[in-house]
Amino acid sequence: MEIGTKLFFNEKDRGFLGKGRIELLKAIEKYGSINKAAKALGISYKKAWESVSAMNALSPQPLILSQTGGKRGGGSELTPYAKELIERYEEADKTIQKIAKNPVVPKISARNKIYVTVKKIKQKKDEVIVIGSFGKEKIKAIITPEALKELDLHLGEEIWFVFKASAVNAKDENCFKGSLIEKISENRVKVEVEDQIFFLNGKFKIKGFAIYFCIDPHEIMIFKGLI
Repeated sequence: MEIGTKLFFNEKDRGFLGKGRIELLKAIEKYGSINKAAKALGISYKKAWESVSAMNALSPQPLILSQTGGKRGGGSELTPYAKELIERYEEADKTIQKIAKNPVVPKISARNKIYVTVKKIKQKKDEVIVIGSFGKEKIKAIITPEALKELDLHLGEEIWFVFKASAVNAKDENCFKGSLIEKISENRVKVEVEDQIFFLNGKFKIKGFAIYFCIDPHEIMIFKGLI
């Protein structure tokens, strides 16, 4: 799978510079005139002139200086500011293309991952409660307001709740009844809840094949996308 990316610089909330305009600026620098640059790029002079006019209108500083001779006469050269913009654009574009070719997927060490649907988001002063559902169960995660802003969560969205085996606590919240699949060791078990498999560390209340446990909501991390 390939990820397509296009880089645009905006100015005054409007499209200012994209790949096409950068190529035009570079051609003007190379050939010394808008007319010759247009011919080299295979576009009409009118289109090239309109692009230059649009860029100059949005730019906080002049991009092109035209010498005497009218719209079709004389020559044109880039200002130092225009050359700086080209360098900045090409640097940013290289970075974006590198990321697109080698997308980074977060490496999650925690073994327990639940794909949940966001049912409720309750923001308090210093924390945010996010309620997610899986099957007939609901689970609560507590994150910071900064994390909420960064994640940009919405009701009905599907996300990942991730927690380590050691996230088990004795508090009476986020409590579940599961089926014991395997007792790996004295304090380590493999359980199933609503078709979800969890690996847990701690002391548990076990009755037959039923196991009861609670997950600390502060220990649950939230991720979006592929993990």
